[in-house]
Amino acid sequence: MTADLARKRRVRATIVAALIALVAIPVGIAGPVAAAPGSSSPVDKYVALGDSVAAGQGGGSYLDACLRSPAGYPALLDAQPKLNLLRNAACTGATITDVTANQLSQVNRGTTLVTVTVGANGVDLQGLYAACASGQTPVACAEAVNDAANYLNSGEVPAQLGALIAGIDARSPRATIVVTGYPVPFAPGLSPVADNVNQLVELLNTQLALTALTAAPADAEVVWAPVEFGAHRVGGAPPAYLGANPGDPVTFLHPTPDGYVVYRDAVLAAMG
Repeated sequence: MTADLARKRRVRATIVAALIALVAIPVGIAGPVAAAPGSSSPVDKYVALGDSVAAGQGGGSYLDACLRSPAGYPALLDAQPKLNLLRNAACTGATITDVTANQLSQVNRGTTLVTVTVGANGVDLQGLYAACASGQTPVACAEAVNDAANYLNSGEVPAQLGALIAGIDARSPRATIVVTGYPVPFAPGLSPVADNVNQLVELLNTQLALTALTAAPADAEVVWAPVEFGAHRVGGAPPAYLGANPGDPVTFLHPTPDGYVVYRDAVLAAMG
């Protein structure tokens, strides 16, 4: 075992020990974790994978039906020195299995940086909020909450994300893989529904983080990038970094351009 690989495993084991303590209760990732350094390549050849957040939905000036935006975090990373966005394969509505089936092929042996933001569509937070906060019957709300909880309890997130990470590593063994989280959307105590949504996001983040740090092949370089909007959650201090109008399905609970700047900075921090 090389010294570098041993160091990566020690760092990963320390982070995992801290995260495992969170699984028993639905709370969020406490803050940034130590991350392995980014690629040593003079210019990182970058491919973005994922769902609407990876595409840039909420950022405006959309380029295509996938709602890819020049304000999205992949485009913002492309503007950084020594980062060259080759392809943003992300698409709104994508699930983890969609990314594996339809986007993974965009990664190849020349890729040295891959970002992955995916998992929220399985929870369907927008549908849950609509069912519970828009005057629909309590039955519809209870069903939406139950569906989200069942998804997170099913083991699908670890199994599918683990397979996706392994697929990325197989296609691009030199790449740093950055798995991002999702911001907890609502200010605490805004409403019982909002608090329930927050708890689901926190649990999803815990599953994503644990999978990123434990399911990767031993020689893969995978880092976790938590994203936190702090006081700028919906219902908090203005400006909100997420779309706050439930009547606008394109922007609601998707980052604003300011929110995507936070995403960019989270990825850069995780890369070290």
